[in-house]
Amino acid sequence: MENDFLLVGLIFLFASFTQGYAGFAFQLISLSLLSFVWNINDAIPVCAMFGLVINIYVTYKMRTHISFRAVKPLIISALFGIPIGIYLLMIVNIEIIRISLGTLIILFVAISVFNLDTKINLNVKWRYFFGLTSGILGGAFNTNGPPILIYLWLSKVNAYQFKAMISTFFLFSSLAIVAGHFAAGISTQATLVLFLKFIPFILIGQFAGVRLFQSVDSKYYSKFILFLLLLISIKLLFS
Repeated sequence: MENDFLLVGLIFLFASFTQGYAGFAFQLISLSLLSFVWNINDAIPVCAMFGLVINIYVTYKMRTHISFRAVKPLIISALFGIPIGIYLLMIVNIEIIRISLGTLIILFVAISVFNLDTKINLNVKWRYFFGLTSGILGGAFNTNGPPILIYLWLSKVNAYQFKAMISTFFLFSSLAIVAGHFAAGISTQATLVLFLKFIPFILIGQFAGVRLFQSVDSKYYSKFILFLLLLISIKLLFS
């Protein structure tokens, strides 16, 4: 690990910059790239801690745009979905779920690119379905983001509301994950050492990402969200 310090630091810088701008994708980028230089079992708890730090920062910066009344049903229903996902993990072929989710995300991206999503009007009650689905996927294979992203996209919230709600949702998820890692002994003293060693890269990256978000037209933000969703679908289909 010592020989790869700069490379790992740049990976964290890029991943935190992306999350600072988009409000998500830190885990997707960091874990995918770190798998080439680190043992994935070492990377997961460190990335979870960094994810918590980033979500705290982004949520704080977006606090004036947060509607807890709107995001609370997503969080609560996701909590109910997590044990369902864990149960499905034990009885269902996870490859079927993974490939199905990747295919659905690609279909959604295609629908959005061709502006067919403008004909879809969601009732607010749908947030319970998307929250529950998010929890199920999180419990099954730690991929809880896509349903929430798709729900917010179809809800046609503006860029600031989108980012505020997704960062708030992930903040609660990150808290639960980090607490679970410490309770299970997955996070250790060595994890804390790595966390402190690379935290400067995280802080610089997320600061730059947030500043870019504040200065770039929202239409580019929307395109970037679709691009990241496409990356998630590719990872699901070919990982």
